Amino acid sequence: MKKNMALQRKNAIKELIQSHPIEDQQTLVELIKKKYGIETNQSIVSRDLRQLGVGKHVVNNKTIYELKQHDASREILRLAIVDIEHNESIIVIKTLPGLAAFVGDYIDMHDELPILGNIAGENTIFICPAAKTAISHLFSQICKTLYFQKK
Repeated sequence: MKKNMALQRKNAIKELIQSHPIEDQQTLVELIKKKYGIETNQSIVSRDLRQLGVGKHVVNNKTIYELKQHDASREILRLAIVDIEHNESIIVIKTLPGLAAFVGDYIDMHDELPILGNIAGENTIFICPAAKTAISHLFSQICKTLYFQKK
């Protein structure tokens, strides 16, 4: 029973870290209780984080928990993207200089995204959605695909 609870808690931690920008253990303890109904404390969470190989990384000027990554593309995306914005008709991605083409190619590989195409320059990408009525949803999909968490 105890091993099962530890596994449930670790799975909850992994899911929360992948879906929320979590900066400290107290926030993680509170989210585990709120979303999964699992009572825990900071010392147990600290041990779980070590066992899961979780580290802290700076993303969008915040130091947040992240699971160990072995995907080089994912790491480049995390470092390359400065901001993602949208209006009623277009999505604009700002990158560090020279990385827009990499990000644009990465987006093109994701056929599931409902876009007509993108144009990448030196540090800016313009994405044309297939339908402008669903731009907010597409914005969310793109942020998730690019591992970008809006501040």
